[in-house]
Amino acid sequence: MSKLRIFRNRNLLILVPIISSLLLVVLACGGDDGDTASDSSAAAPAAKPTATTAAAKPAKAAESKAPAATGGPSGTLTAALKTVGTPIGTPGLCVPGCANEKYFYSAFDTILQWHVDGKVVPAVAESWELASDLSSFTWHIRPGIPFHTGGAGGGGKDWGEVTAEDVAFSFDQVNSNTNPESVHDVAGDMSCCYGPTTVIDTYTAETEIIAYDSRAPGWLMTNLRDSFGISSKKVYDEFGSDGMREVFVGSGPYQILEWTQGDRVVLEAVDHYRKTPDVKTVTLLEVPEEASRIAMFKAGEAHITHTSLPNVSVLEDAGGVKRLLEVSIRHIGMNPNFLEKINPKTGEKLDNPGFDPSFPWVSDPFADGCNWDVLLEVVPDEADVCDEMNNPRKVRRAMSMAIDRDALVEGLLNGLGKPGCNWAISVDNAAHKDEWCMKHDPDGARALMEEAGQGPFTIGIWVGNEPQEIHQAVSSMWEQELGITTEYHTGPFSVWQPTFVDRSFQHLVFDGEQGGMPAHYAKGREAQAWFAGGIMWSGGIPFYQRIYGNMLGESDEGKRTAMAIEFGDHEEFWDWDPTLWEEPIYTVYTGSYMDWELESTSMHTQSSNFIYPLEDITLK
Repeated sequence: MSKLRIFRNRNLLILVPIISSLLLVVLACGGDDGDTASDSSAAAPAAKPTATTAAAKPAKAAESKAPAATGGPSGTLTAALKTVGTPIGTPGLCVPGCANEKYFYSAFDTILQWHVDGKVVPAVAESWELASDLSSFTWHIRPGIPFHTGGAGGGGKDWGEVTAEDVAFSFDQVNSNTNPESVHDVAGDMSCCYGPTTVIDTYTAETEIIAYDSRAPGWLMTNLRDSFGISSKKVYDEFGSDGMREVFVGSGPYQILEWTQGDRVVLEAVDHYRKTPDVKTVTLLEVPEEASRIAMFKAGEAHITHTSLPNVSVLEDAGGVKRLLEVSIRHIGMNPNFLEKINPKTGEKLDNPGFDPSFPWVSDPFADGCNWDVLLEVVPDEADVCDEMNNPRKVRRAMSMAIDRDALVEGLLNGLGKPGCNWAISVDNAAHKDEWCMKHDPDGARALMEEAGQGPFTIGIWVGNEPQEIHQAVSSMWEQELGITTEYHTGPFSVWQPTFVDRSFQHLVFDGEQGGMPAHYAKGREAQAWFAGGIMWSGGIPFYQRIYGNMLGESDEGKRTAMAIEFGDHEEFWDWDPTLWEEPIYTVYTGSYMDWELESTSMHTQSSNFIYPLEDITLK
């Protein structure tokens, strides 16, 4: 990959003893807020999605016809965001992030809506049915929802109303089972569970279920987290796949007048079946530097913005009101532990081109005399684990022990977060177990390395476009305590994406998971082959494949929670994905200029969610 840069962390060394002083200075001076490598999340109630009860044709929600303010939309609002994202109108070509941006900007509607009280409510579909044999979802489309006539690139044309044809087109565009070229955020999620979506009549569509997902329809079908907006099939037919890239015709409460990458998004309110906005014009400005966002907020040039956690109080002192989006659990995917044999969706043998047991942290269950089946056990007897699997486990555990999580939280988060213990279950969740927490023990880490017969080595980390403070701090701890040297592999997601999909990726990833996600939601996302065809950047772990599939198909919440605890116990033994910290993520708005009474909410912490939902904002 000639487009990428690789450099060693020795040139950016941050010694552990000075984390608390040096890094606080960096942050106080407006350092980059460092979004996670992928999606984290936002605080939504841990309520059951309606589909888990298989409720047929739920009643239309009263809030779907909320009135506009007297006199119609008026006034303006400006937000300063780290990025305004990647404008791509074609659903299947939307790289991770851009699809969420479309509905977080309130410009595209999801098929259903996640309400702030933790329930799924009608949206484009005014009602829906889950088949009694769990073989399909049937969507009853609300008649009369117009596509925007003023959407950027649409030429002011009347694109008609949303129909079942648009719903089927949108579902099939993002699903890698029906569109193998999809690079969409939900390509992997959809491929685990859904087949084609078929038009039944003008206002009825049916989605085939190939593996029932107990989280649905709240998961993937609403704004809860990663999802997709409903796009116009007529636009696709007129412009084609490439031409549609620059066309943004949605059906949300706002239409996109302009979306210029690296600069701005301009939104204009429209009459909407769910809620007509109070604010007429919203401008989203890309302001990468945190210090500049803070200055704009203080000067009244931006009414909504976001910063690193230590600087939230700076905005509050300037009249800001903070709103919690989510607690993000930061963790490390220890690639390339691609250890699965079979694709659970097809039964076919998996290719694992990235698997390389010569890496000291990669277990080898395929070595002579090793028993691969122990990888399916919750916690195996260590005596049954061969050296080729166990010694790399000890190396991973030593690397986790060498990390001083308290120092990370104090130095990088001003003590406002907390050490993490499991990458998918928050320490505040009732399912949490204290024994999952790794204690800082450099001496114990060195002893484990000696037991494993392992000396110093070099390890690679993909860091996006540039290393963040957390990459540098953890790398310094590894080098100081264990002599491990780090190489930072840089480059945008779009360049690396093929390696995440074909399982050839060979570097660590510092990712973020949503702390507010219910424990009973399926565990092991992006780390097993239910995601084959989608992003897999946390390895391929056989037990994760088993537990993920079992949790998807289990309708009993208590049994799913018990499985989640098994997931935690398994991770505690193997250390496939060491956890670093839990960090609250806030958006901040000017309390003297606006009110923000939420009716909808989401579990995402990408920049676009810092202004969602715009239609719930009223100006003072």
